Amino acid sequence: MDIKQLKNFVEIVDSDFNISETSKKIHISQPALSKMIINFERDENVQLFERASGRLIRLTPAGESFYYNAVELLKQYEEMMESLRYDASKVKGRIKIGIPPLVLTVLFSEVIPKLILEYPNIQFEIYEIGAIELKKSLVLQEVDIAILLNPTDFNKATIEKTIIADDDLCAFMNQDNKLAAKEKLQWSDLNNQNLAIFSESFMINYYLMRKFESEAIRPDIKIKSDSWDYLLYSTEDSNLITILPSPMDSFASYKNLVKLEFYDPINWEVIICRYRKSHYSRIEAFVYNELVEYFKKR
Repeated sequence: MDIKQLKNFVEIVDSDFNISETSKKIHISQPALSKMIINFERDENVQLFERASGRLIRLTPAGESFYYNAVELLKQYEEMMESLRYDASKVKGRIKIGIPPLVLTVLFSEVIPKLILEYPNIQFEIYEIGAIELKKSLVLQEVDIAILLNPTDFNKATIEKTIIADDDLCAFMNQDNKLAAKEKLQWSDLNNQNLAIFSESFMINYYLMRKFESEAIRPDIKIKSDSWDYLLYSTEDSNLITILPSPMDSFASYKNLVKLEFYDPINWEVIICRYRKSHYSRIEAFVYNELVEYFKKR
């Protein structure tokens, strides 16, 4: 396991073995989290959890030993990173980071202010740009760091990328919508339904249009917007349905809102990217690594 997977394992135990609750806390889909544990147990030929009816219920003796060692290792890792941050407090300069508005809200509302306050000698320039335009800005090196969605058509020799979040797209609707009673949705359920979705400048629009075409679905798209909160608001007292990343429910306070997963969901995988160079400035290397480490610990 790497550090991120180790943290995920500890979080599962600390959440009383509730995979659903853990996935919400760390913004990883339940299938991806379950697969991580299954793969590790298979590869290491060890059983960490006892199970009943397919659910995790407690640690095995080997799992308990592994858990306590993991907690100690993560503590040492934190101390090491704290020492590194102290040395990095002398870093000065300006960094340009491009982030799509939705991703900025969902994933970066905490880390950007945190970095700004911890490193006052660094000038952070945050550009809210749609993913399509942001890809161009990264290739032209108009930004130092770009936050984008997978898949991209970047050449690996040109662009370095690291996954920082892995979720699914879900449907959000009014609780009185006729589809709200379903446990999960088939994409065909959206045929002829009234939708409010992101505009063409967003990659989510591209994903949805491609899915609708492949499934021969013809929804009635009533609204296209650049505003995620407007899309959610539009569903509150109407029969409109919007499709957004699963974590959006933690930002929504609309009383009549229902979130439904899809049986065959579209993956929402967020990546941090930078143009490959033979040498990075100290500030470029530091900020990129800080962001990667922040999401590894989530």
